[in-house]
Order: sequence, then structure tokens, then C-alpha cells
Amino acid sequence: MKDIMKEKRIIYYSRTYRRIKVNKIKYILYICLLILPALLFLWFHLDDLTRWMCEVSVQVLKKYCPEVRAGIRTERYALFGNLSYLSARTVYPGFRTSVLNAVASFFAIAVIVNLPWKGRPVAIYLLLNTGIHLINSLWFVFGERYFPYSLTTYSELYMLQEIGIWIVFLVMTGLVTGMIGDRGFIYKFLAVAAVMAYSILFGVLRYMVFMYFMYRYSIIYMALCYFTFGPMFDFLYLVMIYAIFVNRMIKIYDSGKGREAWRWS
Repeated sequence: MKDIMKEKRIIYYSRTYRRIKVNKIKYILYICLLILPALLFLWFHLDDLTRWMCEVSVQVLKKYCPEVRAGIRTERYALFGNLSYLSARTVYPGFRTSVLNAVASFFAIAVIVNLPWKGRPVAIYLLLNTGIHLINSLWFVFGERYFPYSLTTYSELYMLQEIGIWIVFLVMTGLVTGMIGDRGFIYKFLAVAAVMAYSILFGVLRYMVFMYFMYRYSIIYMALCYFTFGPMFDFLYLVMIYAIFVNRMIKIYDSGKGREAWRWS
């Protein structure tokens, strides 16, 4: 009985109606000393980073997929400076392949909308994928010669998309991690570093896979790669890394000293 009374001598409040107290000065310093320098460093080294991505991609494709003949182009953009991207021959699907893809997409949509779990996120995501691919396939059925993009154009768009993802993720992760109290700076730094490192490495791997896939199986899959397997997949690892970060921060703020950071409302 005495042991039970000792254990219940201190009863902490529930998490309801409490929030973490954030020091605005420390938050501003965190943004100015970590996020802004990292953003400027990324901005001024986009030329080196995109060139490195292209060189790695060319080496890997030349070694494991020698049939893919890709070169490196460099262009100057008013906002970003010099950027590099791969150039390669465009393979068009042809009428028969376009019809088969359109029919397969139509039947896939018909199956998905009749599933018992059609309203769940996975079904909605699959429906989005098949819908985009159906529209793209019908374009090639009725107007392949008018398709305005080439594989080189897609490569350029992909690189610009990656740059946008890197900048947005760096700013977003910095702002969000900085809002979670004044403690755990090392975890905040590691979260930002992990998001950027994963984004760059995943971007290179996906770049090589997409370039090979469309070179091997035609440009008909361009819309599918650009929209549904692009930024949507990036948000998956962003949420994963953020969840790991929040889990570590919860342990900090549930400790004895960490409870002092809570403010009741």
C-alpha cells in the first residue's frame, strides 16, 4: 500500500489544453542561422548539384543499361542560374500500344469504382493514377504527332520539379521543426539534414529509373511519372522523417525538465 501511495504522489496533468511554449527570439535565430544559410547554399550550388545528378545517372545507365544513350545539357535560367539535365531520344508508343494502355486504364477504373473499399486513400490514389494514364493514352490514340513533349523536355521538367521540392521541403521542414519548442536542437538539425539527404538521393535514383523506363517503354508514361510518382511520393518520406522526429521530441518534453516547456491554456 505504501509503495502504491508513493507512486501516485505526483500525478501529471493530461495533454489536453496544453501547448509548447516557443521562444520567438530563439525561433528566429534558428531560422536565420540554420535554414537561411542552408537555403542560400543550396541556391548557389544548384549548378553543381544538377551536374552531379546527371553525371551519376549517365555513368549508371551506361554501365547497367548501355542501350540508353543519354547526354548532358546545361542551360541558364534567370532564377536558378546554370542547370544540367539529361537528353535522350524520344520513343513514341504507336497506335496499338496506346489503345492497349487506354483499354487497360478504363477497365482498371471500372474495377476500382466497384470495390467495397473504393472510398479509401489507396483506392483514390489508384483511381487518380489510372485516370491520368487513361487521358494520356487517349491523347496518343488520337493525336500522337501533336504530343508537345519529348524525353529531353521531360528530363528538364523533372530537374526543375526536383529543385522546387528541395527548396519547399527545406523551408517547410525548418519552419515546422523550429516551432516545436526550444529543446532538442540536434534532433531538429538531423531532421532537416535527413529530409534533404533523402530527397536528393531518392531524386537521383528516381531520375535514372524514369529515364530508363520511358526510353525502354515509350513516352506514354510521362504524365504518370511526372504527376503521380513525383511529389506525392516525396511527401511520404517527408511525413516518415517528421514522425520519427516528433517521436524523439515527445520523449524530450515528457521528461522532467521538458515538462517545464508546456504552457496551459
